[in-house]
Amino acid sequence: MWQKRWFRWTVRILALVALATLAGIFYLRLHGENELAEARKEFEAKVGPLDPAAYQTKAPQEEENGAVWLRAGARAVVIFQPERAGLKSLAETPSSRWTPAQVAQFKVIQERNAPALALLDRAAGTKVCDVSAVPGAEDRWGMPSIKAARLLAADAREAASQGDVERFFRRAEALSVLAAAAEREPETLMLLVGSYAERLFYMVLQEAAGSPSLDKAAVARLGGLVPKVALMEVWQRSRGKEMAEFEARMAKGTEEDYLGMKPSWSARLKEWILGDLDHAAYLRMWCREMPWTLEPCGLRSPSPPPPPRTLLMGAWSTIGSIQTPSLSAAAGRLQATLALRQMARLGLQIRQMGLEAGAYPSALAAFPDARVPDPFTGKPVQYTVHSDGSATLAIPDGDALYRKISLNKNLVLGASWTLPPPSREASRRK
Repeated sequence: MWQKRWFRWTVRILALVALATLAGIFYLRLHGENELAEARKEFEAKVGPLDPAAYQTKAPQEEENGAVWLRAGARAVVIFQPERAGLKSLAETPSSRWTPAQVAQFKVIQERNAPALALLDRAAGTKVCDVSAVPGAEDRWGMPSIKAARLLAADAREAASQGDVERFFRRAEALSVLAAAAEREPETLMLLVGSYAERLFYMVLQEAAGSPSLDKAAVARLGGLVPKVALMEVWQRSRGKEMAEFEARMAKGTEEDYLGMKPSWSARLKEWILGDLDHAAYLRMWCREMPWTLEPCGLRSPSPPPPPRTLLMGAWSTIGSIQTPSLSAAAGRLQATLALRQMARLGLQIRQMGLEAGAYPSALAAFPDARVPDPFTGKPVQYTVHSDGSATLAIPDGDALYRKISLNKNLVLGASWTLPPPSREASRRK
Protein backbone atom coordinates (compact mmCIF):
# COMPACT_ATOMS: atom_id res chain seq x y z
CA MET A 1 0.00 0.00 0.00
CA TRP A 2 2.78 2.42 0.97
CA GLN A 3 4.51 1.63 -2.34
CA LYS A 4 1.46 2.80 -4.30
CA ARG A 5 1.25 5.95 -2.20
CA TRP A 6 4.99 6.62 -2.73
CA PHE A 7 4.56 6.12 -6.48
CA ARG A 8 1.56 8.48 -6.63
CA TRP A 9 3.40 11.22 -4.74
CA THR A 10 6.49 10.80 -6.91
CA VAL A 11 4.37 11.20 -10.03
CA ARG A 12 2.62 14.23 -8.55
CA ILE A 13 5.91 15.89 -7.57
CA LEU A 14 7.44 15.22 -10.98
CA ALA A 15 4.33 16.57 -12.66
CA LEU A 16 4.46 19.70 -10.52
CA VAL A 17 8.17 20.16 -11.30
CA ALA A 18 7.49 19.71 -15.02
CA LEU A 19 4.55 22.08 -14.85
CA ALA A 20 6.60 24.67 -12.96
CA THR A 21 9.44 24.29 -15.47
CA LEU A 22 7.09 24.73 -18.41
CA ALA A 23 5.46 27.69 -16.70
CA GLY A 24 8.89 29.23 -16.12
CA ILE A 25 9.90 28.68 -19.75
CA PHE A 26 6.57 30.08 -20.92
CA TYR A 27 7.09 33.14 -18.71
CA LEU A 28 10.63 33.68 -19.99
CA ARG A 29 9.57 33.38 -23.60
CA LEU A 30 6.57 35.66 -23.12
CA HIS A 31 8.72 38.12 -21.18
CA GLY A 32 11.33 37.94 -23.97
CA GLU A 33 8.72 38.78 -26.61
CA ASN A 34 7.60 41.81 -24.61
CA GLU A 35 11.19 42.90 -23.93
CA LEU A 36 12.10 42.59 -27.61
CA ALA A 37 9.07 44.61 -28.67
CA GLU A 38 10.02 47.37 -26.19
CA ALA A 39 13.69 47.23 -27.23
CA ARG A 40 12.72 47.62 -30.89
CA LYS A 41 10.62 50.68 -30.07
CA GLU A 42 13.48 52.18 -28.07
CA PHE A 43 16.00 51.47 -30.84
CA GLU A 44 13.83 53.03 -33.53
CA ALA A 45 13.32 56.12 -31.37
CA LYS A 46 17.01 56.56 -30.47
CA VAL A 47 18.95 55.08 -33.41
CA GLY A 48 16.86 54.38 -36.51
CA PRO A 49 14.31 52.14 -38.25
CA LEU A 50 14.69 48.37 -38.10
CA ASP A 51 13.47 47.94 -41.67
CA PRO A 52 16.28 47.61 -44.26
CA ALA A 53 14.02 49.18 -46.88
CA ALA A 54 14.06 52.44 -44.89
CA TYR A 55 17.73 52.93 -45.83
CA GLN A 56 17.25 52.55 -49.57
CA THR A 57 17.21 55.83 -51.45
CA LYS A 58 15.64 56.58 -54.80
CA ALA A 59 18.20 55.75 -57.47
CA PRO A 60 19.13 58.69 -59.72
CA GLN A 61 19.44 58.34 -63.47
CA GLU A 62 22.67 56.55 -64.25
CA GLU A 63 23.94 59.18 -66.70
CA GLU A 64 23.52 61.91 -64.05
CA ASN A 65 25.28 60.00 -61.27
CA GLY A 66 28.88 61.08 -60.71
CA ALA A 67 29.55 57.92 -58.69
CA VAL A 68 29.61 56.00 -61.99
CA TRP A 69 32.78 57.89 -62.89
CA LEU A 70 34.21 57.50 -59.39
CA ARG A 71 33.80 53.73 -59.45
CA ALA A 72 35.09 53.48 -63.02
CA GLY A 73 38.10 55.65 -62.17
CA ALA A 74 38.86 53.77 -58.96
CA ARG A 75 38.72 50.44 -60.79
CA ALA A 76 41.01 51.81 -63.52
CA VAL A 77 43.78 52.75 -61.05
CA VAL A 78 46.81 50.47 -61.54
CA ILE A 79 49.20 50.48 -58.58
CA PHE A 80 51.62 47.58 -58.34
CA GLN A 81 52.27 46.03 -54.94
CA PRO A 82 55.78 47.55 -54.44
CA GLU A 83 54.33 51.03 -55.20
CA ARG A 84 51.52 51.03 -52.63
CA ALA A 85 53.55 52.28 -49.67
CA GLY A 86 55.25 54.84 -51.93
CA LEU A 87 51.94 56.24 -53.18
CA LYS A 88 50.64 56.52 -49.62
CA SER A 89 53.74 58.50 -48.64
CA LEU A 90 53.40 60.77 -51.70
CA ALA A 91 49.75 61.48 -50.87
CA GLU A 92 50.49 62.30 -47.23
CA THR A 93 53.77 64.24 -47.68
CA PRO A 94 54.08 67.87 -48.91
CA SER A 95 55.56 67.94 -52.41
CA SER A 96 58.40 70.18 -51.16
CA ARG A 97 59.67 67.18 -49.17
CA TRP A 98 59.48 64.65 -52.02
CA THR A 99 62.86 63.12 -52.79
CA PRO A 100 64.12 62.82 -56.39
CA ALA A 101 63.38 59.10 -56.22
CA GLN A 102 59.79 59.83 -55.16
CA VAL A 103 59.35 62.37 -57.95
CA ALA A 104 60.56 59.80 -60.49
CA GLN A 105 58.31 57.11 -59.03
CA PHE A 106 55.27 59.36 -59.20
CA LYS A 107 55.95 60.25 -62.83
CA VAL A 108 55.73 56.55 -63.69
CA ILE A 109 52.54 56.08 -61.63
CA GLN A 110 51.03 59.25 -63.10
CA GLU A 111 51.63 58.27 -66.72
CA ARG A 112 50.22 54.80 -66.20
CA ASN A 113 47.11 56.15 -64.49
CA ALA A 114 46.26 59.00 -66.87
CA PRO A 115 43.03 57.18 -67.95
CA ALA A 116 42.00 56.66 -64.31
CA LEU A 117 42.57 60.35 -63.50
CA ALA A 118 40.53 61.38 -66.53
CA LEU A 119 37.61 59.22 -65.35
CA LEU A 120 37.84 60.53 -61.79
CA ASP A 121 37.84 64.10 -63.10
CA ARG A 122 34.49 63.45 -64.74
CA ALA A 123 32.89 63.10 -61.28
CA ALA A 124 33.92 66.63 -60.27
CA GLY A 125 31.05 69.08 -60.44
CA THR A 126 28.30 66.46 -60.64
CA LYS A 127 25.17 67.28 -58.64
CA VAL A 128 24.35 63.65 -57.77
CA CYS A 129 26.90 61.15 -56.46
CA ASP A 130 25.14 58.05 -55.14
CA VAL A 131 27.54 55.10 -54.88
CA SER A 132 24.87 52.60 -53.82
CA ALA A 133 22.87 53.32 -57.00
CA VAL A 134 25.73 52.32 -59.32
CA PRO A 135 25.26 48.91 -61.01
CA GLY A 136 27.39 46.37 -59.19
CA ALA A 137 27.40 48.39 -55.99
CA GLU A 138 27.22 45.17 -54.01
CA ASP A 139 30.83 44.64 -55.09
CA ARG A 140 32.89 46.45 -52.46
CA TRP A 141 35.18 49.18 -53.76
CA GLY A 142 36.86 50.13 -50.51
CA MET A 143 40.49 49.45 -51.45
CA PRO A 144 40.17 50.74 -55.05
CA SER A 145 38.70 54.00 -53.75
CA ILE A 146 41.57 54.39 -51.25
CA LYS A 147 44.08 54.01 -54.10
CA ALA A 148 42.12 56.55 -56.15
CA ALA A 149 42.08 59.02 -53.24
CA ARG A 150 45.85 58.70 -52.80
CA LEU A 151 46.44 59.12 -56.53
CA LEU A 152 44.30 62.28 -56.62
CA ALA A 153 46.01 63.71 -53.53
CA ALA A 154 49.52 63.08 -54.89
CA ASP A 155 48.64 64.53 -58.30
CA ALA A 156 47.08 67.60 -56.69
CA ARG A 157 50.24 68.15 -54.63
CA GLU A 158 52.41 67.94 -57.75
CA ALA A 159 50.12 70.32 -59.66
CA ALA A 160 50.27 72.87 -56.83
CA SER A 161 54.07 72.66 -56.69
CA GLN A 162 54.27 73.31 -60.46
CA GLY A 163 51.82 76.21 -60.34
CA ASP A 164 49.27 74.32 -62.44
CA VAL A 165 46.23 75.85 -60.74
CA GLU A 166 43.54 74.33 -62.94
CA ARG A 167 44.92 70.79 -62.66
CA PHE A 168 45.22 71.24 -58.90
CA PHE A 169 41.58 72.27 -58.55
CA ARG A 170 40.35 69.46 -60.83
CA ARG A 171 42.13 66.89 -58.68
CA ALA A 172 41.16 68.53 -55.40
CA GLU A 173 37.51 68.72 -56.41
CA ALA A 174 37.49 65.09 -57.54
CA LEU A 175 39.05 64.10 -54.19
CA SER A 176 36.44 66.12 -52.30
CA VAL A 177 33.62 64.53 -54.30
CA LEU A 178 35.04 61.03 -53.72
CA ALA A 179 35.19 61.68 -49.97
CA ALA A 180 31.65 63.07 -49.77
CA ALA A 181 30.21 60.28 -51.95
CA ALA A 182 31.62 57.57 -49.70
CA GLU A 183 30.65 59.44 -46.52
CA ARG A 184 27.00 59.52 -47.54
CA GLU A 185 26.82 55.72 -47.65
CA PRO A 186 25.10 54.13 -44.64
CA GLU A 187 27.79 51.46 -44.41
CA THR A 188 30.54 51.68 -41.81
CA LEU A 189 33.35 50.62 -44.15
CA MET A 190 32.54 53.20 -46.82
CA LEU A 191 31.97 55.89 -44.20
CA LEU A 192 35.51 55.35 -42.88
CA VAL A 193 36.97 55.21 -46.40
CA GLY A 194 35.36 58.57 -47.18
CA SER A 195 36.62 59.98 -43.89
CA TYR A 196 40.17 58.97 -44.81
CA ALA A 197 39.80 60.58 -48.25
CA GLU A 198 38.59 63.79 -46.60
CA ARG A 199 41.61 63.83 -44.27
CA LEU A 200 43.85 63.50 -47.37
CA PHE A 201 41.97 66.43 -48.87
CA TYR A 202 42.86 68.64 -45.89
CA MET A 203 46.53 67.72 -46.20
CA VAL A 204 46.42 68.85 -49.83
CA LEU A 205 44.39 71.97 -48.96
CA GLN A 206 46.88 73.05 -46.30
CA GLU A 207 49.81 72.74 -48.72
CA ALA A 208 48.00 74.75 -51.39
CA ALA A 209 46.80 77.36 -48.90
CA GLY A 210 50.40 77.97 -47.87
CA SER A 211 51.43 79.00 -51.39
CA PRO A 212 52.73 82.63 -51.63
CA SER A 213 50.90 83.02 -54.96
CA LEU A 214 47.51 82.30 -53.41
CA ASP A 215 44.90 85.01 -53.94
CA LYS A 216 41.49 85.70 -52.39
CA ALA A 217 39.62 84.04 -55.25
CA ALA A 218 41.64 80.83 -54.81
CA VAL A 219 40.98 80.85 -51.05
CA ALA A 220 37.23 81.16 -51.66
CA ARG A 221 37.43 78.37 -54.24
CA LEU A 222 39.21 76.11 -51.75
CA GLY A 223 36.54 76.81 -49.15
CA GLY A 224 33.85 75.74 -51.60
CA LEU A 225 35.45 72.29 -51.87
CA VAL A 226 35.21 71.46 -48.15
CA PRO A 227 32.73 68.51 -47.79
CA LYS A 228 29.51 69.24 -45.94
CA VAL A 229 28.32 65.71 -45.08
CA ALA A 230 26.98 65.39 -41.52
CA LEU A 231 29.27 62.51 -40.59
CA MET A 232 27.81 61.67 -37.18
CA GLU A 233 24.28 61.58 -38.60
CA VAL A 234 25.45 59.12 -41.25
CA TRP A 235 27.25 57.18 -38.51
CA GLN A 236 23.95 56.82 -36.67
CA ARG A 237 22.28 55.74 -39.92
CA SER A 238 25.00 53.15 -40.48
CA ARG A 239 24.31 51.58 -37.07
CA GLY A 240 20.58 51.57 -37.79
CA LYS A 241 21.14 49.96 -41.19
CA GLU A 242 23.42 47.29 -39.72
CA MET A 243 20.90 46.40 -37.04
CA ALA A 244 18.04 46.39 -39.56
CA GLU A 245 19.98 43.89 -41.70
CA PHE A 246 20.75 41.88 -38.57
CA GLU A 247 17.05 41.74 -37.76
CA ALA A 248 16.26 40.61 -41.31
CA ARG A 249 18.85 37.82 -41.12
CA MET A 250 17.60 36.66 -37.74
CA ALA A 251 14.02 36.61 -39.03
CA LYS A 252 15.08 34.20 -41.77
CA GLY A 253 17.64 32.11 -39.94
CA THR A 254 19.17 31.18 -36.63
CA GLU A 255 22.14 31.96 -34.47
CA GLU A 256 24.17 29.60 -36.65
CA ASP A 257 23.37 31.66 -39.76
CA TYR A 258 24.51 34.87 -38.09
CA LEU A 259 27.58 33.72 -36.18
CA GLY A 260 28.86 31.40 -38.92
CA MET A 261 29.38 28.54 -36.49
CA LYS A 262 27.34 25.62 -35.21
CA PRO A 263 26.22 26.25 -31.63
CA SER A 264 26.36 23.51 -29.01
CA TRP A 265 23.26 21.74 -27.76
CA SER A 266 23.43 23.74 -24.53
CA ALA A 267 23.54 27.00 -26.48
CA ARG A 268 20.54 25.89 -28.54
CA LEU A 269 18.65 24.92 -25.37
CA LYS A 270 19.47 28.25 -23.77
CA GLU A 271 18.36 30.12 -26.89
CA TRP A 272 15.07 28.21 -26.88
CA ILE A 273 14.47 28.81 -23.16
CA LEU A 274 15.41 32.48 -23.08
CA GLY A 275 13.53 33.28 -26.24
CA ASP A 276 14.15 36.93 -27.23
CA LEU A 277 15.71 38.21 -24.01
CA ASP A 278 19.27 38.22 -25.35
CA HIS A 279 18.12 39.70 -28.64
CA ALA A 280 16.43 42.53 -26.74
CA ALA A 281 19.59 43.05 -24.67
CA TYR A 282 21.64 43.44 -27.86
CA LEU A 283 19.32 46.12 -29.21
CA ARG A 284 19.37 47.92 -25.87
CA MET A 285 23.16 47.78 -25.91
CA TRP A 286 23.11 49.94 -29.04
CA CYS A 287 20.55 52.27 -27.55
CA ARG A 288 22.94 53.05 -24.70
CA GLU A 289 26.17 53.05 -26.72
CA MET A 290 25.00 55.30 -29.56
CA PRO A 291 24.86 58.50 -27.42
CA TRP A 292 28.24 57.51 -25.94
CA THR A 293 29.92 57.22 -29.36
CA LEU A 294 28.47 60.59 -30.40
CA GLU A 295 30.20 62.38 -27.51
CA PRO A 296 33.58 64.00 -28.32
CA CYS A 297 36.20 61.28 -28.09
CA GLY A 298 38.37 63.33 -25.74
CA LEU A 299 35.52 63.86 -23.25
CA ARG A 300 34.05 60.38 -23.41
CA SER A 301 34.16 58.04 -20.42
CA PRO A 302 36.63 55.15 -20.95
CA SER A 303 33.79 52.68 -21.44
CA PRO A 304 30.11 52.95 -22.34
CA PRO A 305 27.34 52.79 -19.74
CA PRO A 306 27.08 49.34 -18.10
CA PRO A 307 25.19 46.74 -20.12
CA PRO A 308 21.51 46.09 -19.40
CA ARG A 309 20.90 43.37 -16.86
CA THR A 310 20.14 39.98 -18.39
CA LEU A 311 19.56 36.57 -16.90
CA LEU A 312 22.50 35.02 -18.74
CA MET A 313 25.29 36.26 -20.96
CA GLY A 314 24.42 35.25 -24.49
CA ALA A 315 25.64 35.39 -28.05
CA TRP A 316 24.49 38.96 -28.58
CA SER A 317 26.31 40.12 -25.45
CA THR A 318 29.46 38.41 -26.74
CA ILE A 319 29.17 40.13 -30.12
CA GLY A 320 28.63 43.47 -28.42
CA SER A 321 31.72 43.14 -26.22
CA ILE A 322 33.81 42.41 -29.32
CA GLN A 323 32.35 45.23 -31.41
CA THR A 324 32.36 48.04 -28.85
CA PRO A 325 36.10 48.96 -28.90
CA SER A 326 36.41 48.98 -32.70
CA LEU A 327 33.19 50.92 -33.20
CA SER A 328 34.21 53.44 -30.55
CA ALA A 329 37.47 54.04 -32.43
CA ALA A 330 35.58 54.31 -35.73
CA ALA A 331 33.36 57.03 -34.31
CA GLY A 332 36.48 58.80 -33.01
CA ARG A 333 38.07 58.80 -36.48
CA LEU A 334 34.94 60.42 -37.90
CA GLN A 335 35.05 63.07 -35.19
CA ALA A 336 38.73 63.67 -35.98
CA THR A 337 37.79 64.33 -39.60
CA LEU A 338 35.13 66.80 -38.48
CA ALA A 339 37.70 68.55 -36.28
CA LEU A 340 40.01 68.96 -39.29
CA ARG A 341 37.06 70.26 -41.32
CA GLN A 342 36.31 72.88 -38.68
CA MET A 343 39.99 73.91 -38.54
CA ALA A 344 40.16 74.10 -42.36
CA ARG A 345 37.13 76.38 -42.57
CA LEU A 346 38.54 78.59 -39.85
CA GLY A 347 42.02 78.62 -41.41
CA LEU A 348 40.69 79.66 -44.81
CA GLN A 349 38.64 82.47 -43.24
CA ILE A 350 41.75 83.73 -41.45
CA ARG A 351 43.75 83.50 -44.68
CA GLN A 352 41.09 85.50 -46.47
CA MET A 353 41.18 88.22 -43.83
CA GLY A 354 44.98 88.23 -43.89
CA LEU A 355 45.09 88.70 -47.66
CA GLU A 356 42.58 91.56 -47.41
CA ALA A 357 44.15 93.37 -44.45
CA GLY A 358 47.81 92.41 -44.89
CA ALA A 359 47.93 90.85 -41.41
CA TYR A 360 46.14 88.13 -39.50
CA PRO A 361 43.69 89.05 -36.72
CA SER A 362 45.08 89.07 -33.20
CA ALA A 363 42.10 87.09 -31.85
CA LEU A 364 39.29 84.93 -33.23
CA ALA A 365 36.26 86.40 -31.48
CA ALA A 366 34.69 87.27 -34.86
CA PHE A 367 34.82 83.67 -36.15
CA PRO A 368 31.94 81.35 -35.13
CA ASP A 369 34.01 78.17 -35.71
CA ALA A 370 36.56 79.36 -33.14
CA ARG A 371 33.94 79.58 -30.40
CA VAL A 372 32.76 75.96 -30.81
CA PRO A 373 34.81 73.12 -29.24
CA ASP A 374 35.94 70.70 -31.88
CA PRO A 375 33.95 67.44 -32.09
CA PHE A 376 37.02 65.24 -31.51
CA THR A 377 38.82 66.48 -28.40
CA GLY A 378 36.03 68.72 -27.14
CA LYS A 379 38.50 71.61 -26.81
CA PRO A 380 38.46 74.96 -28.63
CA VAL A 381 41.04 75.42 -31.38
CA GLN A 382 44.20 77.22 -30.29
CA TYR A 383 45.36 80.26 -32.27
CA THR A 384 48.75 81.93 -32.14
CA VAL A 385 50.09 84.87 -34.16
CA HIS A 386 53.90 84.82 -34.40
CA SER A 387 56.33 87.72 -34.55
CA ASP A 388 57.06 87.15 -38.26
CA GLY A 389 53.37 87.61 -39.11
CA SER A 390 52.57 83.92 -39.54
CA ALA A 391 49.82 82.23 -37.50
CA THR A 392 49.24 78.71 -36.18
CA LEU A 393 45.98 76.88 -35.61
CA ALA A 394 46.02 73.75 -33.46
CA ILE A 395 43.62 71.14 -32.10
CA PRO A 396 44.97 70.65 -28.55
CA ASP A 397 46.11 67.05 -27.94
CA GLY A 398 44.60 66.07 -31.30
CA ASP A 399 47.54 64.00 -32.56
CA ALA A 400 48.03 62.19 -29.24
CA LEU A 401 44.33 61.27 -29.03
CA TYR A 402 44.29 60.12 -32.66
CA ARG A 403 47.27 57.83 -32.07
CA LYS A 404 45.57 56.47 -28.97
CA ILE A 405 42.35 55.43 -30.71
CA SER A 406 44.28 54.10 -33.73
CA LEU A 407 46.71 52.09 -31.56
CA ASN A 408 49.55 53.34 -33.76
CA LYS A 409 52.21 55.65 -32.29
CA ASN A 410 53.39 56.71 -35.75
CA LEU A 411 50.05 58.07 -36.99
CA VAL A 412 49.60 61.85 -37.17
CA LEU A 413 46.25 63.56 -37.59
CA GLY A 414 47.74 66.87 -38.72
CA ALA A 415 46.23 68.73 -35.78
CA SER A 416 48.20 71.93 -36.38
CA TRP A 417 48.41 74.28 -39.35
CA THR A 418 50.78 77.23 -39.78
CA LEU A 419 49.66 79.99 -42.14
CA PRO A 420 52.44 82.00 -43.89
CA PRO A 421 52.76 85.76 -43.32
CA PRO A 422 50.27 87.48 -45.66
CA SER A 423 52.32 90.70 -45.88
CA ARG A 424 55.25 88.79 -47.33
CA GLU A 425 52.98 87.27 -49.98
CA ALA A 426 51.61 90.70 -50.90
CA SER A 427 55.14 92.07 -51.41
CA ARG A 428 56.07 89.09 -53.56
CA ARG A 429 53.05 89.61 -55.80
CA LYS A 430 54.02 93.27 -56.27
